[in-house]
Amino acid sequence: MDIRFLRQDFAESVDWTIAGQRHEVLIWRSGTARSKEFEFDSGASGRIVPGVSNVWVVPAGDRSTALARHAEYSFARVTLPAVLSGSAVLQPVVNRRDPLLHRLVERVASVGGRHDAVARLLLESLLDVTRLHILDQYGDQPVSREPAREWDTRARQRITESLNDAADGDIDLRSLAEAEGMSVEAFRRTFARTFRTTPHRYLQDRRIAQAKSLLVTSSLSMTEIGTALGFASPSHFATAFKHRVGMTPSAYRAAH
Repeated sequence: MDIRFLRQDFAESVDWTIAGQRHEVLIWRSGTARSKEFEFDSGASGRIVPGVSNVWVVPAGDRSTALARHAEYSFARVTLPAVLSGSAVLQPVVNRRDPLLHRLVERVASVGGRHDAVARLLLESLLDVTRLHILDQYGDQPVSREPAREWDTRARQRITESLNDAADGDIDLRSLAEAEGMSVEAFRRTFARTFRTTPHRYLQDRRIAQAKSLLVTSSLSMTEIGTALGFASPSHFATAFKHRVGMTPSAYRAAH
């Protein structure tokens, strides 16, 4: 396990992308941001106002992007190899206050520059407690896995119609899973096996495709297009579009 302490000087906007085969836990230590828009490939998205002791958990194998506005802050970044989590499965988390985890990483920072024997022993103990706290607070024991399968044509049509009718970026996976007589975990795995993507990414990719068409064929503004397609804000639309297309909506319109 590794802990790094990072600082961001004031910037109008700052964006992150976190992904990989290790668990990542970010703890907001100090500073402010007017807003932070986030998105997980596994489903959740939205906007928050971060504050001291807020925690952002990106489990191994998941991917999360974020955009902070008018931000100046410092944070701790805990990297936890998946093997160290044992049988626990970390859950994606954003905007949860965790004063104890904040105090733990502050204590780690306070002894980080020391090299005496007591400091080394204390640091090892603090890192172990931090790891156990993360697993206890943000981990979940794996559920029994139902047999993986693929949906037939009728089921595919039913699922895609439900997703296409979604009014915003929050997909109610539990309702979709219950309609198919499945657990949420089995629904996610069957969806991935059938469509080769996640439900949230499927919906976002569809919206981005619609946005491309509207940018080229209509005179609607960026704000109007983002609102029509259910994005939380113009900046959320711009961030999601750039993440998938490689350029901003305005640049895409100008190029076409």
